Amino acid sequence: MSQKANSSKSAPWFREPWFWMVMSPLILVVIVSFVLVSIAVRHGDDVVSDTYYKDSRLYHYSAEQDQRAKDLNLAGMILFSPQDQSVSLDLRGELSTYPASLVLILSHPVEADLDERIVLEEISTGRYRGQVAAPLQHRWYLQVTPEVDAEGAQAPEWRLKGEINFNIGNGVPLKPAEQ
Repeated sequence: MSQKANSSKSAPWFREPWFWMVMSPLILVVIVSFVLVSIAVRHGDDVVSDTYYKDSRLYHYSAEQDQRAKDLNLAGMILFSPQDQSVSLDLRGELSTYPASLVLILSHPVEADLDERIVLEEISTGRYRGQVAAPLQHRWYLQVTPEVDAEGAQAPEWRLKGEINFNIGNGVPLKPAEQ
C-alpha cells in the first residue's frame, strides 16, 4: 500500500505536461502582443498632422498665398545635389525685389519626424542655395515661401509647392498650388 500511496502523489504544477500544453500558447500570445504594441507605438505613421486644427484655420491664408504667387507669375526649378547635400533654386516671376532668403520646407509624406526646414540664401538675382542636413530618399513634398519673422506671427506673402521622388530624379519644378 505504501507503493500505491507514493505513486498517487502528484508532481508540482510546473512539472505537469498538461499545464504547459495549455499555458504555452497563451503565454506566447501575450509576449507577441507586447512586442507588436511596442513596435506600433515607436514606429507609428504620422498620417494626420498634429496641428490639424491650426492647419485648417490657416487654409484661407494658403489660398491667398497661392493666388498671390499666380498673380506674380512665380515659378521655380529646384535641384538637389547628392554629392555635397546642397539644394539650389532658380526663381522667376514679376517680383519688384527678390527676397534675401527663402524658406524651403521638406515634408515627408509619412514620418513627420523627418520634416526639414531649410533657409535658402540668395547668391544672385533669383538664384538661391542652401544645405540639406541628411541625404534624402524616396518621395517628399516641397514648399517655398519668403522668410518671415521668427515668431511666425505674419504669414508669408506667397508660396510655391512641388513634389519630388528621389528615386526618379533630383530636380522638380515648383509652382503655385491648384485650388
